[in-house]
Amino acid sequence: MERYRKTEAEEVYGNLLLVIGNWLQALGTAIAAVGETLIALPENDENEKSGIKLVIIGNGLEATGNSIQAIGLSKMPPESEAHGMGITGAWFQAVGNTTNSVAGAIQLQGEGEEELEGTKLDVIGDSLQSLGAAFEAVAYSQSKTDYAALATYGLTLQTLGAAIEAIAATLIVRGKEKLGEQLQAFGSYAQTAGATLAAIANTKDFEIKMGRREPKNTYAQRSFFSII
Repeated sequence: MERYRKTEAEEVYGNLLLVIGNWLQALGTAIAAVGETLIALPENDENEKSGIKLVIIGNGLEATGNSIQAIGLSKMPPESEAHGMGITGAWFQAVGNTTNSVAGAIQLQGEGEEELEGTKLDVIGDSLQSLGAAFEAVAYSQSKTDYAALATYGLTLQTLGAAIEAIAATLIVRGKEKLGEQLQAFGSYAQTAGATLAAIANTKDFEIKMGRREPKNTYAQRSFFSII
């Protein structure tokens, strides 16, 4: 009985960490999206510097949120055989966001070749984020929780958003700066939408586990998202 209680307490703690991490990540993506928008505005040094600073802060929050999610997932019982992929994916996203923060710092302090090196590092960070979100999407797609389909949809959006940002950074490296900046802003908003959907899904599942929300029949929900 004591062992059961300990395991149950760990599961609740893991779920709570997962929800906190999700919302921190969603907040970070929103801040980064505002920063990318400022950068994409008509050339203005102040806007660009302010935008890069917001991107650094946003990615830092995302990395923290992803790390908390990974720890939370590791304390929860596996929902499927792909549970380990979810943990790995969260850590990949944390590393990717950290890489993006470092890239932003290089871009903020450097000019010319140094700034270009920061943008190249951005490509790596965005690629890691996309790969990590894809791993998590696969894990959630095999989960049997009520709102797993919504989380899968959100993570798929994050995968696409981060991939768009990686392509955008590649365009900037190749000299297509304005198009790249606009695409980065678009990709960052896709990530914000995806992170928010995932946060809502995990919050609702946590409320069900805590007895604060009635379980629902997810057949219709899963059928809808399978069409998407």
